[in-house]
Amino acid sequence: MKKLWLLISMCMFPLWMFAQGEIQFTLLKASQEDIPQSVTDALDLKLKQVLTRNSAAAAGLYNVFAMEPVFELTDVMTSEGLAQNVSVAQGELTLIAKNLVDGTLYYSMVIPVNGNAVGDKEKAMKALVNGIKVTNTAFTRFIRTARQKIQDYYAANCGIILQKAQGLYEQKKYQEAMSYLSAVSEMLPCYEQASVLLAELAKFIPSEPDTVIVERVVEKPVEVEKIVEVEKIVEKPVVVEKPVIVEKPVIVEKPVVVEKPVPQEQPELKCDISISVNDLDVKVLKCYGNETQRRITLELEVVNRNNDITSGTVSFESAFTVDGVECSNKGALGDRHDTSYGVKFPSLVKLKQSFYVLNITEKIQRFSYVELHIRGAKVVIRNLPVEW
Repeated sequence: MKKLWLLISMCMFPLWMFAQGEIQFTLLKASQEDIPQSVTDALDLKLKQVLTRNSAAAAGLYNVFAMEPVFELTDVMTSEGLAQNVSVAQGELTLIAKNLVDGTLYYSMVIPVNGNAVGDKEKAMKALVNGIKVTNTAFTRFIRTARQKIQDYYAANCGIILQKAQGLYEQKKYQEAMSYLSAVSEMLPCYEQASVLLAELAKFIPSEPDTVIVERVVEKPVEVEKIVEVEKIVEKPVVVEKPVIVEKPVIVEKPVVVEKPVPQEQPELKCDISISVNDLDVKVLKCYGNETQRRITLELEVVNRNNDITSGTVSFESAFTVDGVECSNKGALGDRHDTSYGVKFPSLVKLKQSFYVLNITEKIQRFSYVELHIRGAKVVIRNLPVEW
């Protein structure tokens, strides 16, 4: 039974391996043509050790964050006229943190390197690479600063990040899109929208095959007692022995099939919805408040049923409480007060859209009237309860 639960846990784990956490880096090889292949390979091995030691090496094939090295020789001096030539090399190792999807450069650092060897220029360059210490604190500082720069970039470009991730989703590059969103932390304003898109992407990521555990049931053999019958004969007694029958164990294999849980459809919140067009479906999934963030979040599911329209805008027009008070602080992008932004609307695809009432000063229990504009349609929601 313990083995069964362990295997079930291992099957369920890979689904969210791209969830938000420490940013990992794919290592690119140095691409300079003037560096021998043997030197490039030695540098690649050294930097792999650096990433592994700092727990920053990407395990997946689709990771979008990369570390690119640029190896430059600034001076190579060779002493001649001696029994053996001695080469002394000085150079610079430049590390660049970049994004493989959009080419964004986040951070770079220059680390001076030097080395010497008996022999030609190539041996001196190898000695230069071998002299790099993986324990150098400059590498740790580079990885820490690069991660922070990526977080800062994502925080300042939340809307752009979501649009690019949506583009990867539409190109069916699901694993790249999940990696692209992995740097969206829960502190960023677009975290909830990114989480919704991650959930959609997870549906297209192949999971590990189901594991079947077979229990072997072995019945204990039963030994039949040996019975000896003696028949009396006047001339001579004869002993008749019956054979001992030992039944062979019968092995019965009972397969235990681990069934995947069936995802449950999220129920629609009870409220009144009116839409000005007949080719757009809108369903309210949740409406909940957060006292700490002083924010109310409205989550909708939108389905475009018009094949001729593939994009549009969404905007938050107005929201009135049951007391007739209009909420003036609204947003369509997290904690920002942007009330409208552009969205792609592929036909017959369930899209999640979130809207926000910001800077609330009291617990609002219900909205009597909410007006939104989605893909050119006027959407009115009445009698909308708020969960706390």
